[in-house]
Amino acid sequence: MDNRHGTGEIAMISRIAASLALAAIVVQPALAAPMQCATSAEFHAGARFVMPILIDGASRKCQPALGNGSYLATKGPALSQRFAAMPGDDSSITALVGKLDPKGDLKGLDTAALKAFATVAVSKGMGDDLKPSICPTIDKVLALLDPMPAENTISLVEVILRKVDDDNVSKAAKTGKPAKRILCQES
Repeated sequence: MDNRHGTGEIAMISRIAASLALAAIVVQPALAAPMQCATSAEFHAGARFVMPILIDGASRKCQPALGNGSYLATKGPALSQRFAAMPGDDSSITALVGKLDPKGDLKGLDTAALKAFATVAVSKGMGDDLKPSICPTIDKVLALLDPMPAENTISLVEVILRKVDDDNVSKAAKTGKPAKRILCQES
């Protein structure tokens, strides 16, 4: 990474990476209920579902800062399409939504309606969190990930999130505070 970025920007990158990986992180505040951990299958389904929304949103939000020659402007739409074209299991999305929405407010919504809800939630999250100063880093990271198949990118982010989860649990154990895992522990 570029050494010109401060710790605040690195923290922002971590938040964006987590959002890219798991729709629950972005959508959760809108539902205002504690989230249960996501299984690997739910995580992959959620990432497949939300990645195109996040890439398209970052492209729109960063375009003024990056210009028409940036990776996001020139190749972002194709990357978004690769994630959108991934085969997936809508039952895993339904299970993930059930964990995000234990009160059942979203129960019965079809995938198109859930996508519309996620698009609004992600757009709001990006509007609040995505600062133009971080756009060059997002552009660079996505360009570096571009050659990887979409499934490998999702799996890589899962590995990173598992490490973040483990670190958070270790820190919480030292302070006596409870820690909530984003991803369920594998057996």
